[in-house]
Amino acid sequence: MTISANSSITLKRNRATQGAGKRSRVSVPRERILNAAARLFRERGYQRTTVRDIASAVGILSGSLFHHFRSKEEMLLEIMRTAAITVCIRAEELASRKAPPLEQLRALIQLELGCVVGEPTTDYHGVLFFEWREVPKLARPELTALRSRYRRTWRAVLDACARDGSLRCQPDAAVHVLHGAIMGAMNWFKPSGRYSLEEYGDILVTMMRSQTPSLDARSTVSVV
Repeated sequence: MTISANSSITLKRNRATQGAGKRSRVSVPRERILNAAARLFRERGYQRTTVRDIASAVGILSGSLFHHFRSKEEMLLEIMRTAAITVCIRAEELASRKAPPLEQLRALIQLELGCVVGEPTTDYHGVLFFEWREVPKLARPELTALRSRYRRTWRAVLDACARDGSLRCQPDAAVHVLHGAIMGAMNWFKPSGRYSLEEYGDILVTMMRSQTPSLDARSTVSVV
């Protein structure tokens, strides 16, 4: 049987259309889309990532994304909101546990390190930190309030460390040094590198710890 050139082209078009139709009918969980968007925003930057890039990463047509999100901006805000709310809640839980202030600080340090370099949500927290300038004005009050809430938890623990003599510098200085060291780890930390998360966290605690109090008896505060 002989197939004409026109028939061959038609067959190819039909196959392409069928393939696109299958992709458009694929049901993709909302979380999977957000995970892909967070990874691309972190790797390429928000501005350089297109809706088509995100759709391609999860194997659907770009138009199908709009069944879940109205815009790329909405994806960005949900990623940032998820990261901010999660870390706030976890920090408050750790700070509320009965333990010496320095051990509460140790737990907060391990929490933040885990969020930015050691957990599946690393991309979410990277976006929250690096893409803040992309947040529209109308959405900033909520995210700013969450950031302030998180900082208050840290400040309360650092103030308690200062009161019991376990902090070697002023709380204002400590919070800047610690957050800077933790966020800087995004650029160099590797799980297979010289330090584990726990070891690096202990280094930061040692930097902050006054030489006066003893830490021989450690509490069982842990990051869950």
